Formats: sequence, structure tokens, C-alpha cells
Amino acid sequence: MTWSRYHSQLTTATAPQLWERWTNAAYWQLDDPGVAWAQIDGPLTVGTTGVVKDHGTPAQKIEFTRVEHERAMDFVIRLPLATLTITHDMEPAGEGMRTTHGVVLDGPLHRLYAALLGGKLARQLPVVVRNVTAGALKR
Repeated sequence: MTWSRYHSQLTTATAPQLWERWTNAAYWQLDDPGVAWAQIDGPLTVGTTGVVKDHGTPAQKIEFTRVEHERAMDFVIRLPLATLTITHDMEPAGEGMRTTHGVVLDGPLHRLYAALLGGKLARQLPVVVRNVTAGALKR
């Protein structure tokens, strides 16, 4: 079983603009109010690692598990007996793009983590997506 939440938004930002926003860790703290800092350890491919530090929590190692240039990327944070996957998808929609971000908890303790973290992560999704699309349009 898994627990998941997603948020989508239409934007006039282009795929290259959104991709730049997603793949440049320097923007993550600007787009996500929960992120203190982030880094990606090399060129973005499946298996690339990095670190994300949220306010008030220890830094967490991330690993990219899906990278589809100018279309999608996911990374996972491995928790004790669970994984947290942060998803990013974009697709053409009308005269713009639909961008969707998600949070997925999986594993034996996914319900516990959903109770502890899920609500906060889900509530932040609209803010993060809005900030990403607005920031992408500035470039």
C-alpha cells in the first residue's frame, strides 16, 4: 500500500523553463518554504544523489529514480521502513504546460509517516507548484 497526494497547475512556462527550475537545486529553497538548502551531486541522471535539508530536520540524502529530460523527474528519500518519493511531471496542455508535483509514501511504515509528515507535505504542494511556475516564467 501507498499514500500519495498530487497538485497540478497550468502555466504558460515552457518545458525548458520548468526543467531549469526543477533541476537547479539553488531554486529549491526559493520554491519550497520547507527547504533550507539542497544540492545535487553531479549531472542529473537516474542514480544521481544529493542532499536536501528542511528547516528543523536533519539533512536527508536523496537519489534520483526517474529522469526524463524536460518531462519528468522523481527522487526518493529513504526513511526507516518506508520511502518518500517526490514526483515532478509536465505535459503540454492547451497553449501551455500542466505541471504536477506529488509526494508518495511507500513501505511497511507508510501509514505512520503519512500521519506524521503527510499532511504538511500535501499542504505545501500548491505553494511549491505555484512558486515553481512563477519562478520559471521569470527566466
